Amino acid sequence: MKTIISIMLFWAVASSHASGPEGKSPAANASGTSGTFELVKQENDITIYTRWIPVDGNRSARQVKVTFAVDAPADKTLSMLLNDGSFTSWMKGTKDYHRVHTIDSGNWYSYVQFAIPWPLNNQDCIIHYQIRENTKTYKEILLYGEPEYLATVDGVTRISHMEGSWKLVSAGPSRTLVEYVIFSRQPSSFPKWITDPIIQNNMIKTMMSFREQVGRADERTSGPADEGSGSALTERRLP
Repeated sequence: MKTIISIMLFWAVASSHASGPEGKSPAANASGTSGTFELVKQENDITIYTRWIPVDGNRSARQVKVTFAVDAPADKTLSMLLNDGSFTSWMKGTKDYHRVHTIDSGNWYSYVQFAIPWPLNNQDCIIHYQIRENTKTYKEILLYGEPEYLATVDGVTRISHMEGSWKLVSAGPSRTLVEYVIFSRQPSSFPKWITDPIIQNNMIKTMMSFREQVGRADERTSGPADEGSGSALTERRLP
């Protein structure tokens, strides 16, 4: 069960909630807009928040936000996110991750497939990445699911919707504040009292792994050489 649910970690983390007898979902306030983020878990200096967002007239889904700090410069942290080969080592439950098409240095498509134990099908998603801002002190990457971008794979279930972002804020020469946000309108196949603890624990473990790998990469590349030497950031020559 844990392995099955872990695929919801990034692309289908939302839990659906039907409107109650009075017709109000927890996502809606007096104006019917999204609710505010609420703290749900904090562990190993990683914090998880959620809020409800209306999906249609009688259903809402949760948006998840994760915040933590990395002991590395913002450029090195971004470099890890641009390194396609690193994803399967820190993103839990990933069978395959590769670049599909590059439009330019700040605009590309990637394919991800999650391994699901038999008899269920693996799940996949095509993600459109766009670097919205890339300054010395602030970097932001937007993520959009594009389920129609590639033909479906036999025996693999396509994730119908996801959107999110990575925000990196420099907090000094060797420290970066990271905010990751993810949202999916796709209904959950399991009740949230089962999925919530598993999703939250996997999110913590994934971000711990990401933080550790960024730190190790920074230690390997720090020194008199150019800061971007050997990194995907230098190769991509971001603006």
